[in-house]
Amino acid sequence: MAVYGQKTESLAKSLKSDLKLGLSDLAAEENLKKYGKNVLTERKPKSLVKRLIDALLEPMMLILAVAFIVTLGVNIGKAVKGGDGDFYECFGIFIAIFISTALTLIMESKSEKAFKLLKSLGDGKTVKVIRNGETAFLAKTSLAVGDLVVLEAGDKVPADGRIVKCDDLSIDESTLTGESKAVLKNAQAVLDEKTPLAERVNMVYGGTYVESGSCTYLITAVGDMGEIGKIADEVSSEKSISAPLREKLTRLGKMVSIFGGVSSALVFVLSLVRLILLNQVNFFSVQDIFIESIVLIVAAVPEGLPTTVAISLTLNVVRLAKSNALIRKLVATETVGCVSVICSDKTGTLTQNKMTLVKLWTKEFSLESNFFNSLRRSKTLDFIAKNCAINSTAEIDKALPEKTVGSATEWALLKGLERSSLDYAKMRKSGAITARTPFSSQIKYMETVAVLNGDKVAFLKGAPEVVIQKCIMKESEKTEFERAVLKEQETGGRVIAFAHSMNSGAYVLDGFAVINDSLRDDVFFAVEKCKQAGIKVKILTGDNPTTARHVAEKAGLDGSNGAVVTADYVESLSKEKLKEVLKDVTVIARSTPSTKLLVVTTLQEMGEVVAVTGDGVNDAPAIRHADIGISMGDGSEITKQASDIVLLDNSFSTILTAISFGRNVYSNFQRFIMFQLTVNLASMCIIIASLFMGLESPFSSTCLLWLNIIMDGPLALSLGLEMRKAEYLTQKPVKRSDNILNYKILVRIALHSLYMCVIVCLQRLFNFLGADVAEQNTVTISMFVFFQVFNAVNCREVTAKSAFKGIANNKLLICMIVLTYFLHILITTFAPSFFGTVPLDLALWLKITLVCFSTVAVSECYKWGYRLIIGKKRRENGKFYRQKTGETVA
Repeated sequence: MAVYGQKTESLAKSLKSDLKLGLSDLAAEENLKKYGKNVLTERKPKSLVKRLIDALLEPMMLILAVAFIVTLGVNIGKAVKGGDGDFYECFGIFIAIFISTALTLIMESKSEKAFKLLKSLGDGKTVKVIRNGETAFLAKTSLAVGDLVVLEAGDKVPADGRIVKCDDLSIDESTLTGESKAVLKNAQAVLDEKTPLAERVNMVYGGTYVESGSCTYLITAVGDMGEIGKIADEVSSEKSISAPLREKLTRLGKMVSIFGGVSSALVFVLSLVRLILLNQVNFFSVQDIFIESIVLIVAAVPEGLPTTVAISLTLNVVRLAKSNALIRKLVATETVGCVSVICSDKTGTLTQNKMTLVKLWTKEFSLESNFFNSLRRSKTLDFIAKNCAINSTAEIDKALPEKTVGSATEWALLKGLERSSLDYAKMRKSGAITARTPFSSQIKYMETVAVLNGDKVAFLKGAPEVVIQKCIMKESEKTEFERAVLKEQETGGRVIAFAHSMNSGAYVLDGFAVINDSLRDDVFFAVEKCKQAGIKVKILTGDNPTTARHVAEKAGLDGSNGAVVTADYVESLSKEKLKEVLKDVTVIARSTPSTKLLVVTTLQEMGEVVAVTGDGVNDAPAIRHADIGISMGDGSEITKQASDIVLLDNSFSTILTAISFGRNVYSNFQRFIMFQLTVNLASMCIIIASLFMGLESPFSSTCLLWLNIIMDGPLALSLGLEMRKAEYLTQKPVKRSDNILNYKILVRIALHSLYMCVIVCLQRLFNFLGADVAEQNTVTISMFVFFQVFNAVNCREVTAKSAFKGIANNKLLICMIVLTYFLHILITTFAPSFFGTVPLDLALWLKITLVCFSTVAVSECYKWGYRLIIGKKRRENGKFYRQKTGETVA
């Protein structure tokens, strides 16, 4: 039976404790052995070797490792045989592996730091306890189940427990439950077994704070068995779902490997058949074609991809840091662009996690800003202002003006005075206080009597239903007041009523204040942008359904009954039913850490890429297991360490900035891969077509490796650095199941490759450029290089838009095109032995350039035709829809 469902006497007896004397030393020792110490068990961290092995087992790393071993072996053999081994390609592959692996190890932090911070919650100051009937002060780590602990206002609760007695005890549980309001506790309550954590008014939990009052409580759980311990276990476990980018690269790696292997085998067979037909079969000739086939596999693998991925992600980490988003895990830079659902905490994430005066109501005014600026015109407002200042014990710390000192409600009222340029301290000193009745949960009001300008004034503030009973007023006025209060309460506001009495006369009702945990300024705008970007936002909060619904509506989300459910309802559903419900749910109220984790994992099973935002300890498990965990910069250190991204400016809209960067990174990968695979497919098509036509392969192994280096390098990298993030926030998110290469990109790759292959083969067969016999091989190689140089322009745009739109924005690409173009001419002219080429005259270079530039014209014509057809279909579909809905169609 749950401890909050038992009476304290029987519970203490079962724990070998006494409600007056506490534990004996002997019972304490026995309980420490039975229930454990008040520390969190430290999990063994993953070793550096294990992390290194995991990084090297990434699919693309395996492909590169195999390519490295084969290339190294082939070149060692060539070096031993003839002294002409080429180890530059080996070195390039090794560098790609090294950079990618090193960045993975450095940037991807695991959960050890988060766990250590959780562990530290149980350490620190001594705690006041009752042992052997005497008061003692013990270290938190020395506490045992059954200990009687005494707490005062400002104390941190050292362990979970059942309240034995309390005096106006309110606990700030926001970091654990997400509930923004302090919870008023009741020692006499005996609760139902299914009572959610946020409503267990007879319990206190480790890591929370005493906001007001005092209590004595019986420890019922320590260390791993407490609520913080359960969260620690969730945070320290491994993520069960891999990043979408890794999944896509895995599929791409398999596809490229199969394609490269099949093509290489085909080239080897065709070359062998050709040797047989020419009667040139011998050991050395077969060895040469085998080496060329192996090199072809190396050429098929875009080994520049890991380097490009690493560089692109790293650069975006720097860019996002400047935009107040600190990326803690490298792959998160791209993963955030795939986010399709954001599960957000309410308190401290959507709201400011501080109570704020949002409205003042009197019979004369209903003010929502500049609250007290009408004092000269209103004696009522003057009384309310003095009530807020004098009838209060809260303070505003000048050194830390945003820190709550005293009651959060009274502090919010003082901040309201401050915003109206009123000095509450000066107002307090203006009168001598003669009597004060502090607020308590029993009387539900606070009263202070002060002498002001010779008059004895009693200020009263508290619950509206209590204050109004003490006032003399007309029935119509009372009805008007109650109607106004109810309206504010229905929208989630906390209402504080004010009244005053002059010289012991009757109380006069002045009005009421509405206090709320206000939304952050940017939330509504950010939520609207999320909708435009095809991203669903769900609120998972520890608050009650009414408050949560109100916040959802203010944020621009659906707050209808079907869209707001409670955690106990969610947890009662089967997995399949939950998947159906989650499609329409916007708010889950009374959420616990386990509820949030259940929702996140279920959404992931539905194929969603889930981001979780939060700032409290209760958010840490869900943040840890989400695809992207996002914490607020002023949130708990535990949550920040468990997250992938920290919002340094606490701005929800910064998430959108990170998403736009991530989507841009993904598009850059598509550009890079489209370019790389076009190079690879075109080279293979030319080799295979040449062999079918009975011609030799135009590319030697050295030539292929060189082409692979220059195409993997500057041109490819410059394509991976396009920056057009703004346009991506109007598109739908990329699904987890989507491939990096969609059918549109594959069609473009095939079109460009086949066009290049046809033109090169026509030149080899008919020599339409008019080259000499000695120049034929040089022309073929140069045509291939220039085709790829100009194809880099085509690959700027993966959609049907023109590649020339905004091309000047990528100055690096333009420079790399010019550099590669002239570098090839210089090498061909001044180092002909490198390729086995000969110098060409200017006229021939110009003809080659014009022919190769035609690939850009072909691509632009294809996209123009595609836009024409799609535009026509959309117009026809729109016309059909208007006719179907009965609209007039011109």
